[in-house]
Amino acid sequence: MKALFRPVVRFTNWLVIVALLASYLSPFVSPKVFWPISFFGLTHVVWFAAGLFFTLLSLFNWNKMLRYNALVLLLGLPFLTRLVAFQSEGNEPGNFRVASFNTYALGAIADLNTNDEIDQYLDTADVSCAALIEWRFYKGKIDRKKFPFQVKLQHKQNFGNGILMVSRYPILHSGLVEFRSKSYNMAGFIDVETDNGIVRLYGLHLETTQLKPRHYHGLKNLEFDSTYAENAKNIVQRLKTSMQKRADQVEDIKEHMAQCPYPVIVMGDFNDGSQSYTYQQLKSGKQDAFVESGTGYESTFLRPFPLLRIDFILVDEAFTCRRYQSTDAIFSDHKLIFADITINNSNND
Repeated sequence: MKALFRPVVRFTNWLVIVALLASYLSPFVSPKVFWPISFFGLTHVVWFAAGLFFTLLSLFNWNKMLRYNALVLLLGLPFLTRLVAFQSEGNEPGNFRVASFNTYALGAIADLNTNDEIDQYLDTADVSCAALIEWRFYKGKIDRKKFPFQVKLQHKQNFGNGILMVSRYPILHSGLVEFRSKSYNMAGFIDVETDNGIVRLYGLHLETTQLKPRHYHGLKNLEFDSTYAENAKNIVQRLKTSMQKRADQVEDIKEHMAQCPYPVIVMGDFNDGSQSYTYQQLKSGKQDAFVESGTGYESTFLRPFPLLRIDFILVDEAFTCRRYQSTDAIFSDHKLIFADITINNSNND
């Protein structure tokens, strides 16, 4: 039995090494070119944990796999800061606080939150501007005395849900980013006149996988037969479609941002992790507020397990990140995230 056990462990170890290396490549390969590699980026946390386990196992047994495991983990150190931030919380405040929150349709799907709770939290936290995603316009509203400037980002007028952008500062201009392929997800922007110049904020809700718990439960409860294969194929197809659509949406957003004359803040629900092509493209030329000023391990998507960080605040180099925080005090399937930044007086010069 022992003679059989060792080859199985070694084979599994090599599979983990290959998967971990694939996850390192994932941010640099478009899903439109080779979509399966994006799956390894999405599950990067799992492969990293497995790689760490096998490194410790090989260290304990002092076998020759140690060098390979250690080398692969060392190669991934630059990506570690995307998972765990090592910045101590600063005391110096910024002059602009932004927040992003996927409201989970304001409890229309599940009785999780109310607009009053969100309204009060944003006010108490002294948020300057916020992107409220999956907002049901007919169900909730934010007090205009607290946030006098508000924009509804909708696919079309009177559409029931979308992104609500709210601001304490005047909104000079707003609009949608047109996506080349049809989608119920969306991206939009507001140009805000702050005390330190005009800033553009993008609110994003990128393509979702449309996977529900019933899809996973269906796999768990079925026998390995044609029905099982059909369900598995359906899940894979949904993942593929969403990954490729997000790649298109990212290109559309980047083209839109390239025409922007103001410093940019990008925030929202990317529906993709930090080890993804989506993140890598949108992060280009920007700072990740969590990486720059967060602390510890962060996950923003809470279901089914709190492992993935798919909600982000990215800011141009013109800004200085002071602090990043998140909270699950307002119930949803996502955390509310916010960041304190400093808008430099000369950023519109």
